[in-house]
Amino acid sequence: MSGTQTQAQSLPDELEALDAQLPGTLVNDPSRIDWESYGPEFHAESFLEDTIPGGAARRFHINKASEFIYTAGANIPLIRPVKRGDQVTIGFYARTVEAATDNGKGVLRVRFQKDSPPYPGFGEQTLEIGSDWDWYEVTAEAEQTLQRKTGIVAIQFGRTKQILEIGQAIVVTGARSIVGEPGPVTAAAQTVPTAPNDSELPGPLRKSGALINDPTDRDWSISAEGGAFEERDEAGIWLGKATRIVTSSDHPGQVLVVIDIPTVLAEGEELLVALAAKTVASSRADGKAVLGVSLAAAGDTAPLSSTAIALGDNWQLVRFVTKVPRKLEKGSAAVGLLVEGVGEAVDIGPVYILRTSSESG
Repeated sequence: MSGTQTQAQSLPDELEALDAQLPGTLVNDPSRIDWESYGPEFHAESFLEDTIPGGAARRFHINKASEFIYTAGANIPLIRPVKRGDQVTIGFYARTVEAATDNGKGVLRVRFQKDSPPYPGFGEQTLEIGSDWDWYEVTAEAEQTLQRKTGIVAIQFGRTKQILEIGQAIVVTGARSIVGEPGPVTAAAQTVPTAPNDSELPGPLRKSGALINDPTDRDWSISAEGGAFEERDEAGIWLGKATRIVTSSDHPGQVLVVIDIPTVLAEGEELLVALAAKTVASSRADGKAVLGVSLAAAGDTAPLSSTAIALGDNWQLVRFVTKVPRKLEKGSAAVGLLVEGVGEAVDIGPVYILRTSSESG
């Protein structure tokens, strides 16, 4: 561990312990594999893998080769800055399940870059990935500063039809190599907690797709015209939290919840929006409040797609499946939840947004 300025930024205890055992300075969180991933004809999923340090991995299905390798990939975020002139190194476990190449090996490219247009970067290196778990490293001198909020290591693999699995990844500065022969520092890596995986989804959603939002993050944007909302503890539903939305009992009102989608969306890919919800009160004849669910893009005056669902008075898992009509950059897409009318009250529990399939379905 080096004594650079980045060391002033504190880490959780388990990452401090790992940092102390690594050469250089740790600049990512190796306990996370819920990386932003993207691409057409593509989907990703997490799974447990006890044969490698970290205990989990991410599987990437590239179902159709593209002309350019950067059309599909995964982004590993930085938690500390990389300064111009720093030596920066990434090491990660990977293997190929299958690949449409002459030798059966998968192909990926590693690139250190800014995650904002025009996406400047450096240190590009293309690797062949074998069929057995192995440790791969790429190192480069930083040609520009990468800030903590926008710096990433891009793993790109869109030029080959293939299925790749990538496990724990470690990024350091101040070292040209993370491990020596014969292999990585497994004891240190194994101290890091396993990343979230599919088993943490509600039973009905397991194996439904790759989760692309954080259901525990309820820092939603909510606007109310003739209505109100309140946060509630709710032991009877997944994750134990709910938001109650209420419209005025005197005149028509509406409450709109906007949940940002924190990833790039490719044209033609399919999304599943699933959420727990129920009617608390309604002035409708059947006693069922109606919840509007939509996919929206920043700057558009109308939703890209929408539906309306009548809710019973018991918790139910609401599902909305939609296709993305055009590419949407990171931060420009959102899910909208709308309650409107007189005297309507709805409880909304956790919201899960999953990438389920590519354009071909």
